[in-house]
Amino acid sequence: MIHNPSNTMIRQNSLLLLLLLLLPYAAIADVPKDYYKGVDGKKKAALKAAMHDVIAPHTKIGYSNLWVSYEKVDYLDKTNAQGQHKVMDYYSDEVHYFTGTGSAVSGMNKEHVAPQSWWGGGTGIAVGCDLFQVIPSESKANSAKGNYPLGVVTGSVSYPSKGTTNTRMKTGHDSNGKMVFEPCDEYKGDFARIFFYVATCYPDVNWENRSDVNVSFRREDYPTLKADILPMLLQWAKNDPVCDWEITRNDRVYKEQGNRNPFVDFPNLAEYIWGDSVDYAFSTTGTSTGGNTGNDPGEDIKPELATLVDCTLQSGLAPFFVRTSEGSNGSAWTSDARYGAKANAYNLPGKEADEYLMVNLDLTAKDDAVLTFQHATGYNKTVPVKDTYFQVLVSNNYDGVPEDATWFKLDATFPPLQSSSSFTDFVSSGDISLDAFCGGKVTLAFRYVSNSSSAYCWEIRDVKVTALSIPDALPFIAEDDTWHDTENATSFDLMGRQVPRNAKGIVIRNRRKILQR
Repeated sequence: MIHNPSNTMIRQNSLLLLLLLLLPYAAIADVPKDYYKGVDGKKKAALKAAMHDVIAPHTKIGYSNLWVSYEKVDYLDKTNAQGQHKVMDYYSDEVHYFTGTGSAVSGMNKEHVAPQSWWGGGTGIAVGCDLFQVIPSESKANSAKGNYPLGVVTGSVSYPSKGTTNTRMKTGHDSNGKMVFEPCDEYKGDFARIFFYVATCYPDVNWENRSDVNVSFRREDYPTLKADILPMLLQWAKNDPVCDWEITRNDRVYKEQGNRNPFVDFPNLAEYIWGDSVDYAFSTTGTSTGGNTGNDPGEDIKPELATLVDCTLQSGLAPFFVRTSEGSNGSAWTSDARYGAKANAYNLPGKEADEYLMVNLDLTAKDDAVLTFQHATGYNKTVPVKDTYFQVLVSNNYDGVPEDATWFKLDATFPPLQSSSSFTDFVSSGDISLDAFCGGKVTLAFRYVSNSSSAYCWEIRDVKVTALSIPDALPFIAEDDTWHDTENATSFDLMGRQVPRNAKGIVIRNRRKILQR
């Protein structure tokens, strides 16, 4: 049985109430009056969209003119004998000086923090010549960085090579054996804030899905930054707070191209868009930290972004499994080294199939769960397959036999119809919310149906499910008068609704679960 969750299901929410305290906050830079008008009161995706509307309109300098702007933006006070200013370089210890003429500095490049090869359009579009993300770099360091994503080098180091030093960066293998670029600790927060800026200013850029490198951005309004890099960036921003140089550069870029990096002006902003404060309204004059204050055991408990599923399906179907509608093992779904999970019943008897590619998800203590994947269809010339032959489903009562479970359809974006019987290009499903199912255990399924007259093909890869994992910050205390009888303390049930003070059962008071008999 299949239902639409938006019409038939009330969200199961067993997450416990987390109470946050507001702390005074002020922007650390001299932000022009009313520059951020319109962002107050926004949350999460809406806040990101509001910030985009503030910073996206700006003057496009032009790639060929960047060195002229660099002389106004990236100079340090130190000068050489000719009175030329030293160039600020995030990538190398080597010393270079501006020419004083606006021409290129010998031995240096214009470096894209978010690599140019990650998008279509080159330097001719705004992201390719934005002063916030295209900065001066010593050429050898720039070549070593290449198009690698940000990360932490834990394995072999490729750059700097043995016998040489560069205290500002290194490249090498991370814990997964992938090549990454790691800035020094002093600049990790700077790079994180540049990535936050790029994701906010340029969500509509044609960010590519490459097989040779993990591009950190997706073309989408939210979250734009991929789930596998967000926790690291948020932590880097906390560990390396905004420094005087970032404030100075922010003001200088504003004079050149007419916009600012809001993540420098408001260091906690990223937490309101992607991190521990996404459920709370942002304010340019006041903010909540996403944790408690004081000396109670619940201090500093914060939700964390968790990746529940992250698989290409190109080297096997795990953690997914296949079941026919009757509950037996299926054979229509296979793994393809290039295309991921592939469903095709053309060679099955009668071309008959009704099979579910499934994975179990524990959303018991989760919030803001999101599903994304890439997929393509084939052999369905002018035939719409969405919801008829191919379905994206979720169930909260699957118990081994798919046809006996109650399934809810999820609305995924499908490839446009082909004019021929060839395969479509892979397209993104878009962000599919699983919020309605947070609070319990569910089964996610891709259902493939085929028959003798309708034997189409479905390819799925790069499946991700992310969610905020909220820890139980409210220890259970039974019959504790210290917490029961606090004067004027309000009682809530586990849904966060206020209840009478003498309500029986488990209630929440003063950030504690209490059993009242």
